[in-house]
Amino acid sequence: MLRSFVPSLALSLSLLHGLAGAESTGPVRPDTGLMKAAIERHTNMGVVIDRITPTPIAGLYEVVAGSDIFYTDTQGRFVILDGRLMDLVTKEDLTQKRIDALSSVDFGALPFQLALKRTQGSGKRAIAIFEDPTCPACKVVHKFLLQLPDLTVYTFPLPIASPGALPLVRSIWCQADRAKAWEAAMAGRHPPVDNACDASALDEVIELAARLKIAGTPTIVLSDGRRIVGALPPGQLVEMIDQLGAAAR
Repeated sequence: MLRSFVPSLALSLSLLHGLAGAESTGPVRPDTGLMKAAIERHTNMGVVIDRITPTPIAGLYEVVAGSDIFYTDTQGRFVILDGRLMDLVTKEDLTQKRIDALSSVDFGALPFQLALKRTQGSGKRAIAIFEDPTCPACKVVHKFLLQLPDLTVYTFPLPIASPGALPLVRSIWCQADRAKAWEAAMAGRHPPVDNACDASALDEVIELAARLKIAGTPTIVLSDGRRIVGALPPGQLVEMIDQLGAAAR
């Protein structure tokens, strides 16, 4: 199944619109047999193609493989399936690659004075995380990150997961040892209610998240600018963090 190569998303109308503007390459119709052979070769015969037919868009062909329909170019190298543009030769999801580029964060420009800093081991690798102590997924990721060696974690308190998040985070911010209070809250031990201090920094974190288009927690920003939204499988998260070589601030 070709879907083993491409994540499932809705078909990108904007991408098809761009292809619609392409000029015709001429009256000679490409050999669909060669296109079929190329796709099957690139997928190690993992896709059995029933037929390939031209679409109303010049240079774009419809491919039917069992119950799947996807689209390809005249060379059978690039395919569009469920809104993802995939290079079958390099096995790259070009749509995801572009999304990653557009959502990249300038890690060095983050306002770390608004974050709670935790250093594990040498702390030679650095990440930032937007976290909410009332967010169940945040607690899972937080507990897992505590186990990783040589990691510096900058936690930006982002109280958006529940109605009770903001008063809880304000109380944490007003504690003498905010980092300790945060760790306790992530373990389910909430501090006494305290709103007597200046917690305007939390408003700045909320504004920062809005500028970065961060709408959910947990959201991790790696030191190379990539972002991770939600709770990834542990192995995948470790692999991405292990790729980091930048020193912590």
